[in-house]
Amino acid sequence: MQRLGYRVTDIIADHLANIRDEPAVNPVLRASLSRILAKAPPVHGTDFETIVTTLREDVFPYHAREPHPGFLAYVPSCPTFPALLGDWLATGYNFFAGVWQIAPGPNEIELVVLEWFRQWMGMPAGATGLLTSGGSGANLTAIVAARHAAVERGASLSTLVMYTSAQAHSSVVRAAWIAGIPRDDVRVVAMDDQFRLMPGELARAIDNDRANGRHPFLVAASAGTTSTGSVDPLHEIADLCEQKKLWLHIDAAYAGFAALTVEGKSRLSGIERADSLTLDPHKWLFVPFECGCLMVKSAAVLESAFRIFPEYLKDAEPGEEEINFADRGEQLTRYSRAMKIWLSVSYFGTEAIATAINDAMDRARLAQSLV
Repeated sequence: MQRLGYRVTDIIADHLANIRDEPAVNPVLRASLSRILAKAPPVHGTDFETIVTTLREDVFPYHAREPHPGFLAYVPSCPTFPALLGDWLATGYNFFAGVWQIAPGPNEIELVVLEWFRQWMGMPAGATGLLTSGGSGANLTAIVAARHAAVERGASLSTLVMYTSAQAHSSVVRAAWIAGIPRDDVRVVAMDDQFRLMPGELARAIDNDRANGRHPFLVAASAGTTSTGSVDPLHEIADLCEQKKLWLHIDAAYAGFAALTVEGKSRLSGIERADSLTLDPHKWLFVPFECGCLMVKSAAVLESAFRIFPEYLKDAEPGEEEINFADRGEQLTRYSRAMKIWLSVSYFGTEAIATAINDAMDRARLAQSLV
């Protein structure tokens, strides 16, 4: 195991050390790869070095290198090496992070990480959540919980309406469809010339739907959109949601961790007022795929929507101070995504991470000035 592990470590270290000399992307037609790789599984085992050679020659060259300085295609994942090691440790130990009794140590690490996030985002005491596969999973979990809460209060599923903008991430709209909200009942609210959702237009849409017997239940605002980086007027939208008793979900998948900086915290003011908040550590917190996060003001709203105890889980019911993360989302079997976050943040500290985020914002300003 050590021999094979050292071999893999050397391959990855060599890749990361020389990434600037590789192409940022290296596309290839599927037919070319199929001719090489589409083979029946071997009846007998293959020597590890032969397998590694196939991967290094015919698989690894053909991928986008997100940490490459020339990669500008989308919001990248540029993980730190300690974060990679955290992923390896979690996978190597094969932690089952769905129920408390099976992995209390790793589950406590996840609670610690969630508390870090709560403090960084300025959310109220008691806010918590769970780590997810990504922002898409977090958005879906939030919308399902909000839908469940609305139906519990007496709304009919067939009358529910939610609101977002054309700048919202596609996963927000897809999550609504999966949650049973018809496509015509996902309202796209007008934006201003800065690509921000307009609260006045939102208020008019809500009032119009209520006047027509519909049941508005959720607003999905954005704090750093994928296309433009725009931040909706969060305080105004939060005021409106409080006044009209709607669930406020804020998607801050890539930009949320800018709250670690003085400038970012100012630009994201209002994010702390979300009923639910999406973050993506695998973007601006520099950890590997997959790692998203959903924060909520109260875990009770998630547990009400997702908690279930079939016969085979009766012995896994948590005690008063214990947490089953399986009760907060769709996954029972889940690995410890918290390990890579905790290890990386512990190794570098928040000051180094904030400096990297500030540097990225400075480069964005420089690029804008050159346009």
